[in-house]
Amino acid sequence: MKEPHALVAELVPFLLSRGYAPHERAPSERELAERFRASRPQVREALSVLEALRVIERRPKSGIYMTTESASIEALALFAELGIPLSRDEIDQTAEVRRIQELEAIRLACRRHREEDIDALRRCLAEWDHALATGGPVGELDRDFHCGIVSATQNSVLLRLVNIFYLMTVRQREYYFRDRERCRTSDAQHRRIFQAVLERDEDRAADLLGAHLVSAGSYWHELIVG
Repeated sequence: MKEPHALVAELVPFLLSRGYAPHERAPSERELAERFRASRPQVREALSVLEALRVIERRPKSGIYMTTESASIEALALFAELGIPLSRDEIDQTAEVRRIQELEAIRLACRRHREEDIDALRRCLAEWDHALATGGPVGELDRDFHCGIVSATQNSVLLRLVNIFYLMTVRQREYYFRDRERCRTSDAQHRRIFQAVLERDEDRAADLLGAHLVSAGSYWHELIVG
């Protein structure tokens, strides 16, 4: 018996690889059950997940239709996890949204951060130092630092939104930070950003973060679409 998440992982690449146009009809539940050797209830449950993510739409007495042009942001994270490449426009737009969110977040963090937020960021930077000294990975520490800044806004919804970008880029960040010089450069930039947040200097924090995002932006674009 296939677990729903396993069947979803098979259905998504299949449906997207067929090149269906938006609102084009997809194979029926019966056809999908036969193709993936699953029961109709199993397929129905997996399709419910895809419908919740707005990848498909099920129309009563009509069938299954593709709606990927309005897929949720969670669906984009799922595509990335499954190794399905995003389009150039999706990548550019995702980076733009991330920049808007994080630049506003760091200003809020300067106003609202608590001692526990500062302690968490200090621990992250200490772990980064240890990783640099031992040759350990820093990809998830990069996520921890940026999400730590957002967490300091005390806005859990904003944190969930920003975290989706980092879920989408786990593999890319692992590759990006294989370059140890890049790790050291990012560490130095993070420390300057941290100091500005600590001092509640909104303008300097936003300027430093903006420059940090720009410095990696062109490489990220080539890495993800290249």
